[in-house]
Amino acid sequence: MRLATAVAFLVVSLSSTSIGAFGIPVSSAPNALSTVSSRQPSVAAASTCARRGQPLKASLVEEAVTTANLDLLSERGQESLKTLIENDKDGSQSHVYADWPERGTDDEGKRQLGEQLADLDASYPGGLTAYLDKAKVLLKESADGDNPFSDFEALVPEGESLSFDDEGSMPFLEAEKLGKSVMGDSVFCLVAGGLGERLGYTGIKLSLETNLCTNESYLEVYVKYIQAMQTMARKESGNDDLLIPLVIMTSGDTDPLTRQLLEDNANFGMKDGQIQIVMQDKVAALKDGNAGLALADGNRWKLQTKPHGHGDVHHLLYREGMVDQWEKEWSIS
Repeated sequence: MRLATAVAFLVVSLSSTSIGAFGIPVSSAPNALSTVSSRQPSVAAASTCARRGQPLKASLVEEAVTTANLDLLSERGQESLKTLIENDKDGSQSHVYADWPERGTDDEGKRQLGEQLADLDASYPGGLTAYLDKAKVLLKESADGDNPFSDFEALVPEGESLSFDDEGSMPFLEAEKLGKSVMGDSVFCLVAGGLGERLGYTGIKLSLETNLCTNESYLEVYVKYIQAMQTMARKESGNDDLLIPLVIMTSGDTDPLTRQLLEDNANFGMKDGQIQIVMQDKVAALKDGNAGLALADGNRWKLQTKPHGHGDVHHLLYREGMVDQWEKEWSIS
């Protein structure tokens, strides 16, 4: 079961990780510049200018959507839209900003699109431009059949073989003693952004019952394990106030239900503030091999988005300043 693979770990490094993209064959995608109408030649001119390596003038950006339409957007919306246009060297995103109706038509939709672009820009390290640039590289490698790991050799890693009879490389009791000595400096992190749809379950995975005798939910069992380790860590350290933090990464699909589950069960006995929740952002969905942004069906003013991977947790811990907080408030180093 996928749920059972969620594990706790001691955070030792913080880095952003992978990117996901929809991979429709390039041959099936329409020419991006074909969406430019004859009454707005400046969009095509802007794309041609960028392809030739010439700097894109602000006037061309404004002409692409008209100054009147730009003025509808918030400052952050304007900046994100301008950045998208300026970096659209091959016209892959022209369907997003080309052929806007005159001001007075669909103005609220234009504002919503500007805000969504700004949100996507702010949620990814390096902004939407970095996301699209990385997507193009990965999609091209995939289309070309390139394997980024072709120069690497898969090897079985060397590790410890625990045993009770001293035949392994390390006795179990010795490993347990070593673990207890650092347990008080640990932080547990649970990635919980997915639903239980594939399991035929309508709720969140954290609320799944682990057995039919006690009906304890997965989250309750998880918390009890941490509390048991906390008890052992207190004995080892002599600090009766020691607390082991728990971070839960949620998504837009699971965040409200996760918070409700904790509220209904008084955090399963954990102290106030001991459980911290971070919600991962969704990323833009892509429609073709050129990393063109996918518009929502029937709504040209909304971009399709999708959940990102578990690797988001490292970026979120860094973005929220949690490691610094643990060092300062929880004396975890």
